[in-house]
Amino acid sequence: MVKGTKMCRRFSLDLDWNAVGRQFEVADEDIKTQTLPARTFRVEPKQTIGVIAADNKGKRHLRGGNWSLIPSWSETPQLAYPTYNARMESAARKPTFRDAMRSCRAIIPAAGYFEFKGKRPFYFHAPENVTLAMAGLYSWWRANAASEWRLTATVVTCEAIDGLAEIHNRMPLLIAASMIEKWLDPEVEGNDIISQIHDVGLGISENLSYYEVAEPKSGEDDPGCIRPIQKDDPISLF
Repeated sequence: MVKGTKMCRRFSLDLDWNAVGRQFEVADEDIKTQTLPARTFRVEPKQTIGVIAADNKGKRHLRGGNWSLIPSWSETPQLAYPTYNARMESAARKPTFRDAMRSCRAIIPAAGYFEFKGKRPFYFHAPENVTLAMAGLYSWWRANAASEWRLTATVVTCEAIDGLAEIHNRMPLLIAASMIEKWLDPEVEGNDIISQIHDVGLGISENLSYYEVAEPKSGEDDPGCIRPIQKDDPISLF
């Protein structure tokens, strides 16, 4: 099992948000297009991502949110520790994530995600590039009563399986289509279903494809970020 230094902290949003809405049964009027990020191949923590969540009537919404959860009780958006990931094994016990795990769970759509083996990045994606449903937690935060509410979110992670663990020992927790309704239901206690969510989603994880990609140059954001690395052919003298 390989331990890396950059855990689940970059993914691709090479997505059509209207198509994402249809896939996850979000009505057109509940897709807040103006808040969602433009297509990007390497979104990183504290940038805007897409967040799908259900209200107390079960209606799903898709809108942009900040990728790094800020708990509602925090006095500042600058926490002393990273919150772009939440471990499934401990999120229900951590004060930062406890309330969100209980009833504020989300789907974070991704075209694929990156993990590092040492300093070498690898790109993971589903067959036929089907949009991945990464498990997420969300929180609304504002600085004071006069400020606007800000949507923030984190990606839930789990232990990597089989060959995926050869690249990194953690991976995003992936949600199977059959478990999305239960995961998004705020009336369901998150800690009661997290193990079931994980076990049913293993089938998705087992079918992921992955390959090494080049580390992008500073500011680079194009399809080259998710293109398989081109190994140089040996030089021939004849």
